[in-house]
Amino acid sequence: MAVIRKIRNYTGLLIAVIGVGLAAFVLGDFLGYGPMRQPRFDVGKVDGTSIPYQQFEMRVQQQIENWQNQTGASAGPDEAFRIRQQVWNEMVKEILLEEKFEGLGVEVSAEELYNMIHGPDPHPILVQSFSDPATGSYDPQQVIDFLRNFDMLDPTIRNQWVMLEQFIKKDRRESKYHQMIGNAYTVPATLAEMDFLHRNKTADIRFAFKSHNDIDDDEVSVSDRELRRVYDENRRHFRREASRHIKYVSLPVFPSDEDRENTLNEINLLKEEITDVPNIESFVNSMSDRRFDPTYHAEGTLSPQIDPEIFDMPAGTVLGPYMEDNAYVIAMLNDIQMRPDSMRASHILVAYRGSAAATQETVRSYAEAQEKADSLLSLVRNNPARFPALAAQASDDPAAAMNQGDLEWFRDGAMVPAFNEAVVETPVGSFVTVETDFGFHVIHVTNKSPLSKKVQVARIVRDIEPGSRTYQDVYARISAFASALREKKDFDAAAEEADLTVREAEQVGMMDRTLPGIDQGRQIVQWAFLDETREGDYSRIFETDNTFVVATVVRKQEESTPPLDEIRPEIMDIAMREKKQELIAEEMIRLMTNGTLEGLATQMDLEVLEATNITFNSRNLPGAGPEPRVIGTLFARREEATIGPVKGNNGVFVVEIVRMDDVPLPEDLTQAKRPLRDAFRNRVPAQAFEAIRDNADIEDNRAMFF
Repeated sequence: MAVIRKIRNYTGLLIAVIGVGLAAFVLGDFLGYGPMRQPRFDVGKVDGTSIPYQQFEMRVQQQIENWQNQTGASAGPDEAFRIRQQVWNEMVKEILLEEKFEGLGVEVSAEELYNMIHGPDPHPILVQSFSDPATGSYDPQQVIDFLRNFDMLDPTIRNQWVMLEQFIKKDRRESKYHQMIGNAYTVPATLAEMDFLHRNKTADIRFAFKSHNDIDDDEVSVSDRELRRVYDENRRHFRREASRHIKYVSLPVFPSDEDRENTLNEINLLKEEITDVPNIESFVNSMSDRRFDPTYHAEGTLSPQIDPEIFDMPAGTVLGPYMEDNAYVIAMLNDIQMRPDSMRASHILVAYRGSAAATQETVRSYAEAQEKADSLLSLVRNNPARFPALAAQASDDPAAAMNQGDLEWFRDGAMVPAFNEAVVETPVGSFVTVETDFGFHVIHVTNKSPLSKKVQVARIVRDIEPGSRTYQDVYARISAFASALREKKDFDAAAEEADLTVREAEQVGMMDRTLPGIDQGRQIVQWAFLDETREGDYSRIFETDNTFVVATVVRKQEESTPPLDEIRPEIMDIAMREKKQELIAEEMIRLMTNGTLEGLATQMDLEVLEATNITFNSRNLPGAGPEPRVIGTLFARREEATIGPVKGNNGVFVVEIVRMDDVPLPEDLTQAKRPLRDAFRNRVPAQAFEAIRDNADIEDNRAMFF
């Protein structure tokens, strides 16, 4: 994509609100809460290898920049949080695998790397990067040409190539490591025979089962010894991460009626001035909460508040004020033109020192750039066929080496204004030069869509926001609540006295970033997990999303296995189910003596069900649901006509085998071994790293930083 596509037509105003935050800091310290002191240590350690904060954050920022370049959008808090998680996982994996690679001597030679780039089977990421977007075909000559001119390319492009090579080497090392593990798998003949029978032997069965839920709880008693045994057998399943139970009050700052009236008065005063200003763009940029948008809009693309009528009005008409997205807006019809919806053009970019497209190697002065652009314009006007070759050779747009300067079709308004207007005003087939922040462009206009009526609208937007008096009133109210807490009042009682609603968040994790009703609650979670924050402590006043928050930690839960008393109900449920199944099994054994399945079902008021063509790999029994233990027992004890009782997921079963095939084993087990071996090898990439990670000593300190 060309460089000029990466610049938006306008940017939002940067609004820095310092006063309230500073007041909260000072007052919070005065009241005794103090700022959160962030300890200085690494973001984490993996088997003793540190992950320094600077290194981690640099990787995060690189990933954020890559994401923004690819999407054309700004990374908000949610996306930044996701990227931090991704970078953490990547760095942990790199450190752990590097230990294995070094120990085993897994490397990628220069010859291997060359073959993965220039060989007959190039790496997939290379094929993807150098394929024609239109046809999807890969041209290896493009790679050769790219590397031939490597020293002349923009440093950013060269860095991208270095990153591509690093990715290829990294992927190859992991692949070789996984192949080493996968090649170690062998399938013994006995295992191949067993798997062949499991996949091919089928059976028809009849069965009956009684659910443990059919027995009332009061019919079963569980001793303390039995409960302790069940706890010891199952407590690993209840391992829990560190968490906090938090209570908090939040007081949002909403605009008052006075704030709304003040904003409306301001916008009405601006409406009186807008028709007399000499420069509408400067006026909007200085008076509006949104910058001037030079885009020309087609009918149906403007706000429904003005779209139905503005296309029939003369230039200079002012509409509004009207409400839109919690803001007052006035709109002036600034210009009317007949314009294309989309255009196509090619360009040659000539950068100079200080321009947006300049690199460290750019030494050309402004005058030299202008002279070169004029010279190129004369050349292409005299010989238009030379334009693609000149663009590939002379353009400072890195993409020109791949696309010969062709920007393909783009919508009206998609490019920076000067470039966009030059293409609009220049006839198809003609050439023109224009200057933008990137440098001088030699443009060849190659196509346009039919013209249609469009309007340029100057909008002055004033967001309806809380004023300073409103902030002061709300802050005074939350400060009074905080002062009451300092007097050792109960949190709930103080909140009730202040007419504030107490909210709770249980099981808040160390890396959580939201709380119920608070989208940006990360700083509150960080405070709750500080070592010096104790149960019952009250926080300072936090400000987030135009909301003041005061919190207290009700309970701190560190990573641990809970004691029996804390999970007694869950353990009791397991123990009761086991006890009930024992009672059902005992009853079945007593009634099955010299009896039949039908007799047992009649005596226990059970239904006899059927299942046909089941295999060892089947998971479900019709009418019963997932029952792998019952099916496994059936094929393990196939010589018996009646099997049971078997304790399953949903009850206790008795099974009668109606038919079970005798499947002959093949003389050559090669084909039988292959799917089993492939299944093992396909699991290597995920399971190998999972095993390495589970046995690693990983210290995660991210919660103290982010």
